[in-house]
Amino acid sequence: MMKTSTTNQKNSPPPSKTANRRSVTDVVGLEVGADLDAGTPAVRIRIRSGEPEIAAAGFLPIDSRIPHTLPSESLESRWLLPKSFCAPSAAIVVNSADSILRQAVSVDDALSDRDNDSFRTRTYKSRNGSLSFVAAMPEKIASWAASLLPEGRKPTACSIQISALARLNAFAASETFSKTNGKALVLIVGPESSALVIFDDFEPLLYREHSIGSNNAVEAVSLGMNLDRATSEKILNETLVDPTSMLEPALGPLFRQAELSVDYATRKSGSFIENFYLCGLMTGARYWAQLFREKTGAEIVPFNPVLDYRRSPAAVLPDGFEKVSALFTPAIGAAMAVLEDA
Repeated sequence: MMKTSTTNQKNSPPPSKTANRRSVTDVVGLEVGADLDAGTPAVRIRIRSGEPEIAAAGFLPIDSRIPHTLPSESLESRWLLPKSFCAPSAAIVVNSADSILRQAVSVDDALSDRDNDSFRTRTYKSRNGSLSFVAAMPEKIASWAASLLPEGRKPTACSIQISALARLNAFAASETFSKTNGKALVLIVGPESSALVIFDDFEPLLYREHSIGSNNAVEAVSLGMNLDRATSEKILNETLVDPTSMLEPALGPLFRQAELSVDYATRKSGSFIENFYLCGLMTGARYWAQLFREKTGAEIVPFNPVLDYRRSPAAVLPDGFEKVSALFTPAIGAAMAVLEDA
């Protein structure tokens, strides 16, 4: 987790210091903009015996689609949640193509191609004080999301987050990562793009987004074998056909960037990166890992951060939770960010 941070929120008042410093041990994370047929992903995280655990997870029957036309003023449309998700604190993670997470020297630099005044931003600093990241989303989307916070939960600095940062938080707070030496390359794969992150001493040293995602792999198999999408996904989840020759042109450039990033991190930190993780894939992870090894010589481990978190004995979970658990990654990352910030 990026624990040391400052805020720079434009067109919005600063968060309450009292609210931001209160003891938080029970948070529900909710994702808007996921556009899942199953519903809105939600995860409730509690601290028990000093450790976070999942108390509830599910797809709630509430409309969390981001409107094409957002209201000019926030509407009083706060959600009412089922009892098992009624935590004292809440965090909403926004899944929007208009959101930004960039490594930059300043907010102006990160938003050089945008109208700064129309974005709500938050900056994240490393322990040595140099600016590392800028997270930003359109102000109208941030205000709309804040209006959805469940009744009685007031916004704090971490209440409204972007999906890219929440996914990173979910990995950074995982038990598996905590047991390493803090030096790792993490490839967080989305449908249309992938985030390549280098950690040193448990802090992000490098963050880059590349326009190669899981859809590229599916389309490569579909075109190479003249198959529909469903059949291509089935092939990527089985071992009857080895599709790596079709995947290499699509994924090779991404893995080359991974090599260059490791070289950069080694030179900058003076230490060797020896842990490699592949997150976010629900289709074809074994073939991504196989091709990564062939192209870079390194072993990358397919990893689902959500399954790394303990579950309370009475946890309320959907049927087949393990199979769909990756869909809760942003929600759990948002909840963990609120717990860490407090």
